[in-house]
Amino acid sequence: MAAASSSSTVPSPTPHPEGDVHDATNWVLLDVLGYKGDYPKANFAGSTTSTGESIQVSFHTARPPEVSHFCVYSPDLTPAGFAVPPKVISADSDLILFRVSVCRRIRVTPRYCDYFVYRAHPRNPSLDLLPHPYPNSFRDRDVALLSLGDDNEYAVAALTRRYPDEDGMPNKEFNLYRYRSSKAPEGWTSKVVSLAEPLMDKVCPLDSALYHDTTKVIILGRGALGMVGWVDLWRGILVCNVLQQNPMLVDIPLPKPAKGNQIFYRKFCPHIIRDITVNLLKDSIKYIEIESLQTKVVGPDQPPDVRQKQCRAPSRAWKATTWSRPIPIVPCEEWRAGCTFDVGNISIDPMHFELLPRLRGTNDNPAEPVLPAHLIGFPTISMDDDVVYLLYNAYCTGQTDVVIAVDMRNQTLQGFAKLDARRDFTLMRNCTSEISKYLSKDEGTPEAS
Repeated sequence: MAAASSSSTVPSPTPHPEGDVHDATNWVLLDVLGYKGDYPKANFAGSTTSTGESIQVSFHTARPPEVSHFCVYSPDLTPAGFAVPPKVISADSDLILFRVSVCRRIRVTPRYCDYFVYRAHPRNPSLDLLPHPYPNSFRDRDVALLSLGDDNEYAVAALTRRYPDEDGMPNKEFNLYRYRSSKAPEGWTSKVVSLAEPLMDKVCPLDSALYHDTTKVIILGRGALGMVGWVDLWRGILVCNVLQQNPMLVDIPLPKPAKGNQIFYRKFCPHIIRDITVNLLKDSIKYIEIESLQTKVVGPDQPPDVRQKQCRAPSRAWKATTWSRPIPIVPCEEWRAGCTFDVGNISIDPMHFELLPRLRGTNDNPAEPVLPAHLIGFPTISMDDDVVYLLYNAYCTGQTDVVIAVDMRNQTLQGFAKLDARRDFTLMRNCTSEISKYLSKDEGTPEAS
């Protein structure tokens, strides 16, 4: 599991607006990078690191589009003791898998990180230290956490690609690493799994020796029927029945990139324009793509730094399209087109128009406010309705400063929330989690620094 480089100082969280914190919500947008601090009155849980220090974690949730956060605290460590900020790796049901650095001198070596599973509960939350996966090696984004329901059991699985064949052709074999809490003495196990019928090339032809590059993980189904989908947001999903003795990989291609995005295929981080999630009922996969409608684009022949700057710049013209497909997965089934909306057709409720005047477009009539296209991107699909959350540069600060919620079917701005100005949210930093359903309603008062 790879750790991200960051400053050793983790700032305290910014308090949520009055009234938002305790609103009941079935899921949250969770900032994957944690703060240092303590929530002693409510949902904190404690454990011990592999090096013997006490550690506590707690969660502060809010209704989207507000971003929820978590805090990690150790009375045995100074703030500089966290070489990198704690980071959420995966979430499922009432569980959160996160990592913390346990070596002050080594910042990015996964061997020197501890991995914990937090279980939310209104009265008795818990925190488990996992056996370290070393010498197995995998990235944060390769890892999935599954809540199995029975006797508080859970499983962790990671899928990594193997080297290309000797002739340079993409390798269809992968390494599968697994850990199961009910079989803790066995530690981590490994197994080679292969893809029987490759399908992604039929939709998106391969232009390199890399058949699949995981950018996100989704959980399909619940409990003993749970499966993992390792998603390459440019190409497709590798679905695996990781709980079975002899797991198999099934290839599910994603819809072909929109016409306006084909020039950017595999040229930058797909999180900027695409997202995928599983709904709360676990019976449907939801997918979205934002298509750039700009007349001037930087082509693939431009230098990489120029392309990256262009891709991250606010888009002035765009539209988005949603797709879905049912669970259980049937490989031959097609994706079902959902709704398509254009930024020029999205209206703003007058209440939001007054609160956030920088969202005003060229139409200055308050009765008909429209949403301008200062879009940074990084869409996140709601787990329970037809809302998408987008990162915006609304105050011309030079970085992402607002999350907006757009009702895709009604084409209206449903709400917005300001981001912590001390953090850079330009890169994808949020995940979705159901943990809010399992926490105590009395979350206490933060005492973070």
